Amino acid sequence: MLGEEIRSRRKRLGLTQKALAALINVKPTTMCQYENGTNEMSFAVLKSIAEALKCSTVDLAYEELALPGSSETFDEKIRGAAEQKEDEPAFADPLDTEIFKLLKDLDKVAKEKVIAYMRDQKSLTVYYSAVRRRR
Repeated sequence: MLGEEIRSRRKRLGLTQKALAALINVKPTTMCQYENGTNEMSFAVLKSIAEALKCSTVDLAYEELALPGSSETFDEKIRGAAEQKEDEPAFADPLDTEIFKLLKDLDKVAKEKVIAYMRDQKSLTVYYSAVRRRR
């Protein structure tokens, strides 16, 4: 569970709930609710928690993402993604391979959400590129 992983990592770093809450700019009661699973957090909050706990969001949410565990580093996961099966397309970038593998196992609704998110990110990238060119 996400909250349990946050609690475990927080304690390993010697942080209190109050200290972690201060680091991510939420109330201590909200932090408690995140850890107990009684309050859902946004991805932005999850990212802030991961940064404060010196890990990745995947390390915190591996169970929710149906990954085998968080002991593997991101680089190890990418290297593993590069080892391909014959029925999978070959990508030059190992991240593209990882994206392909993760997407093919999602249901239609989840795929639509991922695509919407990716389109939003593409729009933001184009916008910020245009802003940088104007400077």
